[in-house]
Amino acid sequence: MSTAELRQEHIAFQANLYESNNPTRRWLHNVRRDWVMRALEQVAPSQPHFIEIGIGCGIYTQLMAARGQVFAIDINSAFVEAANQIPHVVARVSDITTDQFEPVHDVALCSEVLEHVPDSASALKNIYSSLKPGGYLVLTTPNSYSTVELTARLLSFGPVVKLARMIYGESVDDLGHINRMTRSQLRTQIDAAGFEVVRQDNIAFYLPAIAEFCGEPGTRICQWFARRLAGTRLASLLWTQCWVLRRPQS
Repeated sequence: MSTAELRQEHIAFQANLYESNNPTRRWLHNVRRDWVMRALEQVAPSQPHFIEIGIGCGIYTQLMAARGQVFAIDINSAFVEAANQIPHVVARVSDITTDQFEPVHDVALCSEVLEHVPDSASALKNIYSSLKPGGYLVLTTPNSYSTVELTARLLSFGPVVKLARMIYGESVDDLGHINRMTRSQLRTQIDAAGFEVVRQDNIAFYLPAIAEFCGEPGTRICQWFARRLAGTRLASLLWTQCWVLRRPQS
């Protein structure tokens, strides 16, 4: 495994994304975190049973564990080991594209995972089967042609990665996104899995150079564009597509 891959899998690297020295980079991740947290609060019943697909640094695992019982899975054993230290959490190494679970969960969370797996259609079907009838899935993944993802494609080149690290003054690596989808591509898979769409938003905008060199004013410019583009035909330029989905009662 390469050094870049090790950094991507390290919990500290994941957590640092929410505390980046660059205000726009920090906002891009925190605005998604805030959206997910609000969505979880809105759909979770009292004393919920959660299933989390993709633990990462555990930022959502802790939130859900404060509300109810959490069953969390990840292919990374380090993430699983850390999650098992959190009260009310049972975590295990598992692959959602191949593994199936009993329909005993009220809410599923799958945030920034589908872009890392080659078979997202199977993942969605297995998440669907893990939910009780009437259960919810909170889902986020990047828009394929967002400005962030278009720029991130350059990070497959070593010299670009080195330059980005110099600019940000912190770890910057290839995102490892192998399954970038448009909203229409993802909607096709959502429908095939059997979900109903409750809500769909697009959030977070990135402007190269403005984000890197303009500090807080640059962040405000990106936020202005994000507000103007949301709900328009150009919303696919926003970084994250966010979904609240529901398994039908019948």
